Amino acid sequence: MPINLSPFAVLLAASALAGCKEEENHTVAHYLAHPEARTEMLETCEISDRALQEANCVNAAEAALQEQRQKDREGFRRIYGEPVFD
Repeated sequence: MPINLSPFAVLLAASALAGCKEEENHTVAHYLAHPEARTEMLETCEISDRALQEANCVNAAEAALQEQRQKDREGFRRIYGEPVFD
């Protein structure tokens, strides 16, 4: 039994697909400048099956890693002072 799709059904399906909007990808710099957005994205990525493939998840994780490295450097300098290489 062949399926007969009316032009209305085809237009309805096309408009539904056109309404799907792909999420804008943000850079690592964006997530460094916007910690709230980074936190939200990381929470979203925790439940995503494709987190390692999504640019926003990767960039938010890299921004978090860079921020943590900077905090570690500052803590090291506070404790030990500026490194001296002789």
